[in-house]
Amino acid sequence: MALLLLSCTATNAYASMCELEIVPISKINDDPSAYDSTMAYRKISVIGNITELSKQSASIDDASLEQLKIDVTKVELFEGFNVSDEIMVTGEYIYDPLGDSMLTPTYVLHYPTQDLGLVNISDVVADTAAYNGKYMIVAGNLTSVEKSMGRYTLVAEDEEGNRLKVFFYGSTELQVGDRAKITGLYNGRILHSESMGLDKSPLSISTLIPGFSSVMGAIAILSIALLLKSKQRKD
Repeated sequence: MALLLLSCTATNAYASMCELEIVPISKINDDPSAYDSTMAYRKISVIGNITELSKQSASIDDASLEQLKIDVTKVELFEGFNVSDEIMVTGEYIYDPLGDSMLTPTYVLHYPTQDLGLVNISDVVADTAAYNGKYMIVAGNLTSVEKSMGRYTLVAEDEEGNRLKVFFYGSTELQVGDRAKITGLYNGRILHSESMGLDKSPLSISTLIPGFSSVMGAIAILSIALLLKSKQRKD
């Protein structure tokens, strides 16, 4: 029950596919076969501080100094991370009794999780390391929408032509040419999202009242001001 409570309180509104059951490193080390995804497919999340990070290997430890090796084959997942950073790794644990057992990551997040809110695609493209492993919202025009392997692969483009690749895990009727607002985890130079919709501009009075122009608005405001001034004189 305590572990379930920890899992629920540690996540934010966006957490689902990126943050799963949180398993202490000590539990994995005590009973590695129980978490071996080669025997029974499952994904878990592990929290720890980076103690080693290179192109060849990585490892994390927890408060009790229990260590866990992390597969770094997908080096782009770790872009911008440094030794001593606290991270959450979500992926599959591969138990090898004769060699190195390790967690193969699908997502690597800064921990506690960071939500940057609305950011510009141009800023993300210009400094991918600064945004890697964090949640964000972007808005852009969809230039590509393709469905395969149970997910959508999209490309969102801003007004300057900067492009961001998106994996969307859900159903959508958005099409090429639509302007979308996309929420998700940016990791490995891809925005992983389960929340996406049309980016609708705030309704203006011309939208509510067809034919209403700015000139008409100015005349209306002036008329109201003169009416109020006339009323004050009478009072």
